[in-house]
Amino acid sequence: MEDRLPELSVGVRDRPIDAMPTKQLFIDMLTRDISLIPAILDLVDNCVDGARRQAGDGPYDDYWVRIALSDQELRIADNCGGMSVEVAEKYAFRFGRDENTPVLPHSIGQFGVGMKRAIFKIGDEFRVESCTPTARFVVLENIPAWAEREEWKFRFASLEEDRDFPQDAVGTILTVSNLHADVARAFEQEHFRNRLREELRSKLTGPITNHLAISLQGRPIHSDPFELVDKRELAPARAEYHYPSDDDPQVSAQFFVGLADGDPPSAGWHVFCNGRLILEGDKTSVTGWGSTEDTRIPRFHGQYNQFRGYAYFDSDDAGLLPWNTTKTGLDLDSSVYRASKLHMRRLMRPVIDFLNKLKAEKEATDSGPLQALLDKATRSELAKVKTRERFVVPKFTPQVKTPAVQRIQYDVRQNKAKAVKRYLGAPTWVAVGKTTFKYFYDAEIGDE
Repeated sequence: MEDRLPELSVGVRDRPIDAMPTKQLFIDMLTRDISLIPAILDLVDNCVDGARRQAGDGPYDDYWVRIALSDQELRIADNCGGMSVEVAEKYAFRFGRDENTPVLPHSIGQFGVGMKRAIFKIGDEFRVESCTPTARFVVLENIPAWAEREEWKFRFASLEEDRDFPQDAVGTILTVSNLHADVARAFEQEHFRNRLREELRSKLTGPITNHLAISLQGRPIHSDPFELVDKRELAPARAEYHYPSDDDPQVSAQFFVGLADGDPPSAGWHVFCNGRLILEGDKTSVTGWGSTEDTRIPRFHGQYNQFRGYAYFDSDDAGLLPWNTTKTGLDLDSSVYRASKLHMRRLMRPVIDFLNKLKAEKEATDSGPLQALLDKATRSELAKVKTRERFVVPKFTPQVKTPAVQRIQYDVRQNKAKAVKRYLGAPTWVAVGKTTFKYFYDAEIGDE
């Protein structure tokens, strides 16, 4: 007996089986792996991409993003160029990135799910109003009602084309309302708002220091540029690589490794993808700490608080970058990142050696030459610091810490000195002096 099914008739073979996904599956699965603050950051990333579309690599002096939240709604407004009707119709509201989607070089958006996923995470209704110099539209949707409809399309609530709009009207306003209960509670908490402010400050350090004005609840968010010790003897290392070297588009990776002030939260590696901070002050094996491979790197501890590493991955095609879809971590299986970790470990090893010597110096003396170098060194912004191919550990003769001593001299009659020396069995007059001093010290002073 043959172990196989009989051939099906043509009629049965052509009968379709429905494999269409349900909208609720998309809503549930898209929102499961992202938390609330990264979802909001995803929406702000779209504004940053808008500013980049208008002004390239900046500066962004004329552009702003304003974020406001309450227990009723989230509202994000910007003046970053607006969304064209064509982009809205064909690309922006699709689930996934169409191969014909216009590519914005060095964009932060990559998978075509960020805006929809964030909206689904936050509430049940949304309104997108966008205006360009020649068109304006509104998309207004109730998500549960949309989920009940068979078609997947959203529709314009209003549309005006082939008109001239004033420059101060150009931009996009996204409002998410009818918030989920847990979201509404979070938006009311000062602790949540402080966390959101801090995440915006850190994750968008690049655009903010490039003069993009971002505010939360009407208060501007400030971020300081990164700095490294800028002194010839302690010059940080800088290296640049391209993956692959002969293809287009490619990923470029630029690394800075050096010293800064001993701020524990800032110590470690800072990793960026197209200017978006993905890891801040990482001190784990993800960035090479605790490695026992070709270049051994110790586990991070307090003596390395002055270590700073900055890794910048850039590509015209954001999909080639080694980040995950929520922009909260790295894709450790990425061939780009695996190759980069080798370079990162080799670059950081000399800085680790310096900090080990600095620790030994501090244990030996209160103020040695290495510490003196650090104390006198200036700090400069990362873009302005003078670098070299490799960090070089300055060479100094190690200092050994010895206790302060006092020489004691006095004269006595020779016959009495010889009698004491015989009695003590001391081999030298130095030994006589040390023994008699110790005798007096132990008897009269002790350990007080």
